[in-house]
Amino acid sequence: MASLNNVNSAYVQPLLSENIHLLNLFLPGLASATSVLPLLTGASSIYGRLFCVCVLLLLVGKYVSETIVGILETYFITRVEIPHNDVAYDMLMSWVSSRPFAKKARTSLVTVDLKLSTRSNSSDSDANKKSLHFSPCNGYFYFRHKGNQFAFKRSRSQVEFGHTREEVCVSYFGWNTTVLRELLDECRQYYLKQVKNKTCVFDHEGNRWKNSKARNKRDVSTVIVKEKVKEMLLGDVAEFLDPETREWYTARGLPYQRGYLLYGPPGTGKSSLGLSIAGHFDLDIYVLTMSSLNDESLKALFAELPQHCIVLLEDIDAVAVHRTQEDNTDPSQNGSTRKSTDGKVTLSTLLNVLDGVGSPEGRVVIMTTNYIQRLDPALIRPGRVDMKVEFQLADKSMLSHLFFFVFGRQPPSSDASAEKQVSRDEEMLKLAEEFAAKVPKGQFSPAEIMSLLLVHRLSPLQAIADVDVWMKKIGEERKAMMRSNSWVLHDDN
Repeated sequence: MASLNNVNSAYVQPLLSENIHLLNLFLPGLASATSVLPLLTGASSIYGRLFCVCVLLLLVGKYVSETIVGILETYFITRVEIPHNDVAYDMLMSWVSSRPFAKKARTSLVTVDLKLSTRSNSSDSDANKKSLHFSPCNGYFYFRHKGNQFAFKRSRSQVEFGHTREEVCVSYFGWNTTVLRELLDECRQYYLKQVKNKTCVFDHEGNRWKNSKARNKRDVSTVIVKEKVKEMLLGDVAEFLDPETREWYTARGLPYQRGYLLYGPPGTGKSSLGLSIAGHFDLDIYVLTMSSLNDESLKALFAELPQHCIVLLEDIDAVAVHRTQEDNTDPSQNGSTRKSTDGKVTLSTLLNVLDGVGSPEGRVVIMTTNYIQRLDPALIRPGRVDMKVEFQLADKSMLSHLFFFVFGRQPPSSDASAEKQVSRDEEMLKLAEEFAAKVPKGQFSPAEIMSLLLVHRLSPLQAIADVDVWMKKIGEERKAMMRSNSWVLHDDN
């Protein structure tokens, strides 16, 4: 009889196991809980049974809690997710880090200086304090705001090439979606207040954008280049951004895009003018340094750009020598193509992101280069580059403008009367002409001239007196640089 019972048990056990696993599809966790029952009935000591009971309770409790949380999230919680590469992420994180409850999070991300500052002008003493700013880090964080309960979740996950992707989610305990919309609108208003009269500058980190800083808007009048150049550029950009212009392009089936090439020697104000144009039209600017990119990163970054922005492509000449893989043929391999291994941006990829079939519209693309002769004609043909603007070394007019820009303006707190100010301006204009007469035109960049003037920013007469010594020093440095370059070329040969 005992053997018969054992045989029946052997047949019944698999049958029960199969049924339990089938029920586990509808009641997750049931199989784990029932697996403890044989241990509970077979345990020989009270401690063993107590241990099995605790394990069973933990398994059941986990299942019940997960079920309750799932029901709450499905039927009783409203949630919104914010992608890390959207401006809405900066709006939310800027607002959260400013709230007192952010300091109460058990796991916090602590930073010294924020990307955005609520104070446009901070004194040196304030800067030296280096106050800490807290924002919740990985995990859940609960907070109340205006009588409503919210949950903030921030998590990071690994993606390709060792980069991390951040995900942020805000949940509200209720059905009313208006509460979350009002919270995000408050974050938006707070963010816009911070960036008022500022230009948001985005840099790239790997294959994604990051809001590196918000700079005070630079007035175009502070960029010392030829007035005709500024007027021409500003007028063309203003016409392009006009809503009627977009309708005109759309009605004729033309791609709505505009490209500019700013070329000239280093230090002539190309990038500075691009930044000031972004501030003038209240646009964010996305800066790409071509020498630090490859094909994949360039395509990924262009795919994440918003519609209305300025894209500044610096050192565009770094692309000119990197052809497509089809252009790099090796005669020794019977015309077979060889793949590019230098990890740089190829010309075909750049052309495709600029005006390919999938290229987005509505963006202003500004390219800068110090060496226009290195650029491929296909890159700067009409349609890709609609306007080429040359930036030159300082002429007599620019020299006098630079001098008066530094010395002819009194700070806002000055107590000088209007008559004294006019008299001083007249004196500075005469000194500016004297300074311009001593410096040969077309020999120095505006950046070089500005470096001299800033050294003597409190003494215009000393700046004029030292200009001869300064020019001699610059000349010697250039000769030394030329000798160094010639030695490098000789060693390479």
